[in-house]
Amino acid sequence: MFEKVNPAHPDKIADRIAGAIVDLAYSKTENPRIAVEVLIGHGVAHIIAETSVHIQTEEVDAIVKRIAGDVTT
Repeated sequence: MFEKVNPAHPDKIADRIAGAIVDLAYSKTENPRIAVEVLIGHGVAHIIAETSVHIQTEEVDAIVKRIAGDVTT
């Protein structure tokens, strides 16, 4: 049995956002401690992160907009 998920599926988008946030932490320092969870539903993204690196809200907003686009309706 094969399962194929559309690239625009919320789980795929959430994974891409989480990965981009982890990449951002690694670009700021070597070997950061970071854990990220992204929950998407009903046009809202909830991002929970625990990290040893300071990441500004504006940086996270830019990542979400770049990956998910402006999904406001």
